Amino acid sequence: MSTCGVAEGRSAVGRPADVLVEYAHAAAEHGRAAAATGEVSAQIPELSRVDPDRFGLAVALLDGTEIQVGDAARPFSLQSVTKLFALCALLRDEPTAWEHVGWDSSGAGYGSVSELETHAGRPRNPFVNAGALVVTDRLLHHTGDAAGAVTDLLRDLGGEHVQRDRQVALSEAAHDHRNRAIAHVLAEHGRLLHGVDTVLAQYFEQCSITASALAVARAALLLADRTGARGPLDAGVVRRVNAVLLTAGMYGAAGDIAYRVGLPAKSGIGGGVVAVLPGVGSICVWSPRLDRTGNSTGAVAAIEEFARLAGWSVF
Repeated sequence: MSTCGVAEGRSAVGRPADVLVEYAHAAAEHGRAAAATGEVSAQIPELSRVDPDRFGLAVALLDGTEIQVGDAARPFSLQSVTKLFALCALLRDEPTAWEHVGWDSSGAGYGSVSELETHAGRPRNPFVNAGALVVTDRLLHHTGDAAGAVTDLLRDLGGEHVQRDRQVALSEAAHDHRNRAIAHVLAEHGRLLHGVDTVLAQYFEQCSITASALAVARAALLLADRTGARGPLDAGVVRRVNAVLLTAGMYGAAGDIAYRVGLPAKSGIGGGVVAVLPGVGSICVWSPRLDRTGNSTGAVAAIEEFARLAGWSVF
């Protein structure tokens, strides 16, 4: 199934809308084939129950064009994709938040404790887990409900009902010893405003947010609009978020994704990946099977193929 919001004419990338639909279907076929090499995450038991063959692709352009393929309208667990929108929500309320979380790429895994210790408890960027916990903590300080603030932002930007999956949050809370260790290290270095248990509860609730690929693609238009007119961030903040997204959004695979795809992108272990082409639009793909770096094999392959066909790249 596919739909397109512009039946005739040309899209914002200068290609007819029906051609972009063809590209989306070709990219989805490519992604489905690549997905067979991955495995569904067992890190959170509740996620392991997801049908591994689900696949959804959505494209949203600044000119109003929307394309859906497969399960693009079916909600899935966003997990670390929410880190991007939590950062945007925080920068709306605290533009100087970069004082508390860095913007450098990380040479360690997204759950590294040793790297945090090396830098006196200051996270390298907002997308590693330590950085995400600091963002959640500070967003909680400003809003009183960090998970709710992220849910509301996604709902406002995505134009669809966005929910939190309580079972996923509980499953993560019961099995996530690594983030608990990271939170204690942050607290030891005085990097948290709230207690460890409070921050973790909010973080798990945030990661449990569910939304469709179409809603996420729509929401990411916030970062595609260079003018800052589509959301609560000005143009300078949008530019900086996209820069960090390109260098750190895909963790240890960020350099590989920049080389292969050429787009700022963010992934989550729920199988979602969202990528942005500033000035043009965004694409979100959901495919639950992951590679060894924790990124969706099918989603990355589909986005790479769509970017190749449509000529999407920041370079």
